[in-house]
Amino acid sequence: MSRGTLDIKQRILFLFGFFVLLLLILTGRLFWIQIVQTDVLRGMAVEQRLRLLNIEPSRGMIYDRGGKELAVSTTAETIVALPPEILDTEYTARELAPVLNLSYQEILQRISQPRAAIYLERKLDDERVNEIKKMALPGITFIPESKRFYPQGELASHVLGFAGIDSQGLEGLEVSLDRYLAGIPGRMSTEKDAVGREIPGGVQRYIPPQDGLDVYLTIDQVIQFIAERELDQAMLDNEAKGGTILVMEPNSGEILAMANRPSFDPNDFQAYSSETWRNSAISDSYEPGSAFKIITMAAALDEGVVNIEDRFFDPGHIKVGGEIIRCWKAGGHGSQTFKEVVEHSCNPGFVQVGMRLGKDNFFSYLNAFNFGRRLGIDLPGEARGMMYTYDELGPVELATMTFGHGIAVTPLQMVTATSAVANGGFLMQPRLVREVRDKEGNLIEDFRSRVIRQVISKETSEITRALLVDVVETGTGTNAQIEGYKIGGKTGTAKWYGVEKYDASFIGIVPVDDPQLVILVVLYGVSSAPYYGGTIAAPVFRDVALDTIRYLGIKPTIPEEVPIVEAKTEKRTVPNTVNQLVLDAVEQLRVEGFNVRLEGEGEVVRGQVPLAGAEVEVGTTVILFFEEDSELKERYYVTVPDLREMNLKEAGDILASLGFKLDFTGSGTVVAQDPAAGERLATGSVVKLTLR
Repeated sequence: MSRGTLDIKQRILFLFGFFVLLLLILTGRLFWIQIVQTDVLRGMAVEQRLRLLNIEPSRGMIYDRGGKELAVSTTAETIVALPPEILDTEYTARELAPVLNLSYQEILQRISQPRAAIYLERKLDDERVNEIKKMALPGITFIPESKRFYPQGELASHVLGFAGIDSQGLEGLEVSLDRYLAGIPGRMSTEKDAVGREIPGGVQRYIPPQDGLDVYLTIDQVIQFIAERELDQAMLDNEAKGGTILVMEPNSGEILAMANRPSFDPNDFQAYSSETWRNSAISDSYEPGSAFKIITMAAALDEGVVNIEDRFFDPGHIKVGGEIIRCWKAGGHGSQTFKEVVEHSCNPGFVQVGMRLGKDNFFSYLNAFNFGRRLGIDLPGEARGMMYTYDELGPVELATMTFGHGIAVTPLQMVTATSAVANGGFLMQPRLVREVRDKEGNLIEDFRSRVIRQVISKETSEITRALLVDVVETGTGTNAQIEGYKIGGKTGTAKWYGVEKYDASFIGIVPVDDPQLVILVVLYGVSSAPYYGGTIAAPVFRDVALDTIRYLGIKPTIPEEVPIVEAKTEKRTVPNTVNQLVLDAVEQLRVEGFNVRLEGEGEVVRGQVPLAGAEVEVGTTVILFFEEDSELKERYYVTVPDLREMNLKEAGDILASLGFKLDFTGSGTVVAQDPAAGERLATGSVVKLTLR
């Protein structure tokens, strides 16, 4: 055999082997696809032909405390284009453009895409749906979706908030309670051919959606309406930038009404500025002014640094840290008890009370009442308020904060703190949600009342409430009076910095002997006179309270059952307890009818205020010191009055009422005094007068 013949045979064998190997590979691959991977590939083929459609669940309802609908879910039609089924895209686009919120070009571009289905516009109103259906356009269909609707319009809009186009919560309770309200989407898939047409008898899968849970609020729709109606009227009557009214049940922390102005309609929230969506009751801070004196007086009474018959002198101003703090009344209120300091809303008097409290005690009570902290209400955007840190709190800052300046609080913080004063001293967790139920009415979650902490004693609560009655009956809050009911409350007025605008407020307890409501009214940025809280906010409080107590059926107060603070006129001489053992000193003072407060630690008394020999009223607090700390003692000093041009009897009566001793020379009227007016001395000190 020639060499050429051998080469040909080798090539034939190589080719034969190559084709055999290739055949084996193809056969193996075919076996793998047809036998081994049959089920997997069949499933993949089905999935490629399936068109998945999410089914939106119905969002849970929101009800008021009585089961009245505040937010509901209705059905709305969404228009969908099926491009493979559209016969004439240009004609279809021209017909739809005048009805939809889309241009001809945009519609044409969408329906010309190589897709099985495309949303054109979601959740149309019934009028446009009917108009499009009459056109009978091939390839244009509708699917039902859930749409949020607020049947009461603007009512409680800042509480409810609103939901977006995909039924997702965006503001208010709609977003904070989305975990309950949203539900779980369902799914439906249909088998389609290559051009998107449904295959008769093809695979269909349906997973039903789980509707959202229903939420019941603490809000009462009627009380909410009353609050918003009166707030609207107040906005008309006064040139105010905005306003807030809060109504709280003090024993549970439940909020019965939360009204803000300006407002918006959650059914058309896009038409309003996002600033209008802000819930001022929790998100904005304001300077409370004299209304904050409720906190100062409660802290001072609870700490025992003052009692209702302690006397103070107000010459019209007080000097603290080089700064002059003036009283609203020209010339001041003169000699007055603490009860009268509260009634007159006297700033110099409260400054002296704050000095007695001291920085440490005052700051601890601010923290206890949760000022400068969030309260954790079921709403997004809660602010902390603003106040000085401990290190920033100097003598002047302490003085101004005692009467509500230099601190900014949210309305929610103020109404919650006052509720603690009203309910016996318990700071309650403020609540807007009572319970969550499913569509069958089964209870899913119950939101119970929760005590954050006790901030003052029950006795302090009772005394503070009684003092607040005097503010309404004879003091700055007389415009809040309601015939047949004992109301306790406090006015507040604070000027904006740099502009002639004021925040006017009134907060009140209804009724004082059995507190069932705490109502706060704040009008922001009032630019026209009058602008005082007692003049413009107190009447709004009265109107809200009057209609609310009638609606709730709260019976009139029986005057005899209201705790009345009666003035004590009996006076006694303060004994000398210096260098005595503390137990002996306390026993001696209590036997004489005096209250006792200990400052510092030790076994032997080293100082006292009032000084020994002072003639003071029974019930006066005697402060015992265990070390010679002049700065500590000065907290309890009393301001010396201006006695010039008075006769001896007049001057003597005033000095006696303040617990000072009198020494004089000459006769006639007072022409000089030592110490000078405005200085502060321990009660029992001697004031020397020169008469001519």
